[in-house]
Amino acid sequence: MNLTEKLADFVVNLRYEDIPAPVIETQKKSVLDALGITYGASGLGDGCAELLDTAIEGAADGKPEGTVIGGAVRLPAVWAAFANAAMAHSLDFGDTQMHAVVHSNASTFPAALAAAEKRGNVSGKEFLTALVVGSETACRIALGVHSDLEGRGFYMPPIYTSFGATAAVGRLMGLNRQELVDAFSLNLCQTTCSAELMNNADTWVRSIREAFAAKNALLSCMMASRGVKGFMDPLQGKYGFYHAYAGQAGDEEAVLEGLGSHFEAGELYFKLWPSCAGTHPVIRLLRELLEQEALDWREIKEVHVTTSVRNRMLMEPLKVRCRPDTSIVAKFSIPYTGALALISGTVTLGDFSPERLRNADVLSLADRFTYEVREDWGKEEGMNTDVCVHMKNGQCFVRIFLDR
Repeated sequence: MNLTEKLADFVVNLRYEDIPAPVIETQKKSVLDALGITYGASGLGDGCAELLDTAIEGAADGKPEGTVIGGAVRLPAVWAAFANAAMAHSLDFGDTQMHAVVHSNASTFPAALAAAEKRGNVSGKEFLTALVVGSETACRIALGVHSDLEGRGFYMPPIYTSFGATAAVGRLMGLNRQELVDAFSLNLCQTTCSAELMNNADTWVRSIREAFAAKNALLSCMMASRGVKGFMDPLQGKYGFYHAYAGQAGDEEAVLEGLGSHFEAGELYFKLWPSCAGTHPVIRLLRELLEQEALDWREIKEVHVTTSVRNRMLMEPLKVRCRPDTSIVAKFSIPYTGALALISGTVTLGDFSPERLRNADVLSLADRFTYEVREDWGKEEGMNTDVCVHMKNGQCFVRIFLDR
């Protein structure tokens, strides 16, 4: 079997009884996490209301198969998945798989929920198994890439999760191995996300990006179930996923190592703060300093951050990151979230309100952040962070977070 077939075989044949109890518990927590975050985003997420309106219009009074969380409306499964996934990552509070660097349930849960409602009579065990194979698929495909692909123009998290969502939906729809390979092929023909979102402060794409992945997953599996043929190996083929996105073959050993015995889906990080996971090392380090040194933020002269290649986007362009004018830019800002941590000791959803974004104290401290990038900290060391706080009296406090 080729790589795609091996992954598809895992998705089709994994039994609930074969999944370790801690992995199931993690996925249960992910469901609760996703429900709360999606409901919150229905009123707070950038672009979510507009995508719900788009879904309602696109549904054209179609069959009410799936629930839109917080939307008081039911839509055809494809459009319900689209609307819910638009909200699933909007608050940037969802679970994260740090090893694979992916939000493995961001589109997987909304897509699986829509597929389960469309089918009906889905047990809790069936649903959790679908989430596990979906999350695992997204993580495993991501592990096959060892370089940051933003430089090639791709923003990878929703691209990886589109395959996870396809796996979860395919499992719930009862696709066989070949049909799932076809579904992965059809997803490949639809999925992408431009890294240009990192250069554009005004875009809502970072907020609502998972909508496309979830919708494509439903469409891909629906087509495959009707016999639409795909490619033999859409992942590792000569012009398949890895060659198209990474420019080389994927690391098949990394993708398959421990498949079925070790579950990446059981190693999710549930965020303590509603901002990009890349900001969390700085928040942690500065909170630690506050507790140990009782710093007065007013006496700080400069906060110098050394970050990785992957997380440089959280510092650049520096002027925009220091004074974000939208919540989504603020959530992807080390200076802004770091300033919040130093002033109030934490970061909350309320800190991304329009009023808080104009807070003079927070902006004044954010302006004192400087940075450098360690070019040898690539994807594997992506969360590595070094923080040096210089005080006006000449004192300097250093804290280091090493992920690898």
